[in-house]
Parts: sequence; C-alpha cells; structure tokens
Amino acid sequence: MNEAADVSALAQVLAQAIPSAETIGTFSLPECLAAMRDLCMYIGSLKRHGVSAFDIIPDATVSFELLGRRTHMIPRETVYHYTCWNPAGERERLYTGHQMERSLIDSVRACVPDLARAVEVGRSLHEERPGSPAHADGLASLASDIAAADRAMTDVSAEVTPEFFAHKLRPFFEDIHIAGHRYMGPAAAHIPLFLIDLLLWASDRGSRAYSAFCREVASQTLPDWRDRYAEWANAPSLTSRVTAALGGARSPAEAEYVQSSAESLRQALRSLTSFRGKHLVMARRAYRTEVRLYELGSGGGSVDLLQEILTLTKQNGSMVGSAAAN
Repeated sequence: MNEAADVSALAQVLAQAIPSAETIGTFSLPECLAAMRDLCMYIGSLKRHGVSAFDIIPDATVSFELLGRRTHMIPRETVYHYTCWNPAGERERLYTGHQMERSLIDSVRACVPDLARAVEVGRSLHEERPGSPAHADGLASLASDIAAADRAMTDVSAEVTPEFFAHKLRPFFEDIHIAGHRYMGPAAAHIPLFLIDLLLWASDRGSRAYSAFCREVASQTLPDWRDRYAEWANAPSLTSRVTAALGGARSPAEAEYVQSSAESLRQALRSLTSFRGKHLVMARRAYRTEVRLYELGSGGGSVDLLQEILTLTKQNGSMVGSAAAN
C-alpha cells in the first residue's frame, strides 16, 4: 500500500482495525502496546502520503487517547513500539520492507537494553557520594553500558545510507496532531541517551536549547524514565559532583575511588563523543540542502543542535580530565 501510495486502502484498513473503547477495556498492557504499535503503522503511512488519519476518521481520536491513558504514554507510537516491541523476523512491522529499515530497527533493539541498565545504575549513583567504592563501581558499569550506543551508531553508519533515511524513511516519522496536541514520530533520537546526558553533564552544564529539547523528548519516553527526567533535570550532574570531589580534601582511599570514578566518567563521555560525532556526520549528509526533505530531524532536533551537544560533551570530558590531572 505504501509502495503504491494507496491512501484509500490504508485508510480503509485502519478504520476497520481500530478497536472500540469497550474492546480496549479488555486488553492487557502488552495488548494495548501492541495495538498502538500496529495501528500507528497506518497513522504514519497516511501522514507520509499527506493525510491526517484523524481528519478522515474522527472517531479514531477516542481510541488512541484511551490506549495512551492505559499505557501511561503518548497517544501514538514511540521509538520503543517501533523497535524494542516490534517482533523480529516474518512478523516485523515495517513501513518500507527495505533491509536498511530492518538494520536501523536492529541497531536500536541492540543498544536500548544497555542504555536502560545505565539509567538504572544512574539512580543508584544519585544516592552515592564520589569517593565511595559503590560510586566508582557504578560509574564503571555505566560507562560500559553507554558504549553500546557508539557500537550501534557504527552499525547504522555502515548499513544505512543517509539518503535512504532522508528520502524513504524520515517521511513516515512526521509529527501528528491529536485533539490539538502535537506528537513526534518514533525517532531513534528518543532513546534514553538524553537522560544519560542529563545525568552525566547536561543538567547543569548544558545549554538552554538542549534543555528545551530534553524537556520535549521526555514526554515521548517510558513512564519510569519520565520520573528520572524529573529527578535529574535540575540536579547536580555527575561531572559537577566528581570534579568537586577531585578538588576536595579526602583520605588516600577516597582519593583512589574518586580518581576511578573520574576515569570511568571520562570513558563514558568519550563514548558519547564518538557516538555524537558519527551521528553528526550522518545527519549532515541526510539534511544537507540538496538532499533533505525536512529542516529538522525526526526527533525534533537540528544539525546545529547536534553540533552543540557534541561540543559540550567534549568540553565536559576535557574538564574532568583536567581536574583529575591536578
């Protein structure tokens, strides 16, 4: 249907598939998530062909809002529906059926579990002070998990061309409006790296633009991770806490643990810098003037914002290195 741009068929299938409020009331949580995932393949497809499903099927609003309330998430699919909750193999839900689309989904599936562990470790680090064995061990674990994002970006760079993403896939991730509210599509930019940035440096060493981006993306994420955003957005970052500990009076044992934490923090920031650099190269190619169909990425950020995030990540890594050397 997408290949043929058959809007009539897409709309017909969607209209027939939308469950009633009564039916949704009988769904389990996994069934609600699955329904949102499947139905939104048609929402995104129609939008790609210039049609708002909610204009041609007004009654759909009630069902999508109810699915959102049941799952405590936005009333459309997120990156998690499209990747982690999308079955691999013959049952995989795809907009294009192209191998590059499969590769992009696989790369996100591969790294999100590691990033989820990093978020959980981040919760414990908030309770620990730099200079303790638990803080040093936690930051070492977190740095190891974060490296998964860089590995995933390496795979994407090798297997997905910027032109395919810009021309074939990006149009399916357009914003939609439901009951007067705008919701972004299932962008890979919405994986919890923004939370990890806040934890490591961005809560108090970021920029106004990146803070606004994180605030918007937080609404697209999982309920528990919205709680983490609320906790971390205005809390002292690990960069601030570790550099302060490096400059404070401490026992020889504490000094060793702080140095260990600082080295793990530098390692984490190096992984993020490598990831951001690869992402920036791909984004520049996909959104250069002669190629792009849109000015902003599917996650709502610009190429300029990516450059700003990369620069700030490098600066914070350098600052930790300098503090550790003194």
